[in-house]
Amino acid sequence: MNAGTVATWAAQNGFKSLDAWIYRRHDDNRRLTLEIKRMSVVLIEERAGARPRVTSRLFKDMRFNGESGKLEGLLATG
Repeated sequence: MNAGTVATWAAQNGFKSLDAWIYRRHDDNRRLTLEIKRMSVVLIEERAGARPRVTSRLFKDMRFNGESGKLEGLLATG
C-alpha cells in the first residue's frame, strides 16, 4: 500500500480532491476527510452534534481488496 494507491481509491470512491493529499466526501449527515501523509492515512469523520472521530493507519497495516473495492483496515464500509 502506498500514497498513490490511497489517492486513486479516494478519487474512485467519491472523494473530491482539496489539494494533492487531502480528499473529502459528504455522506448522508457526515463528512469524511482523508489526509494522506508520507507513511500513513488519517481519516476524520465528522457528524452534526458529535465529536469528530479520527482514525490513523500506517500504509503497511492496510490492504486493498480489489474484489470488494475496500481499503481494509481504514473504512468499515469501504
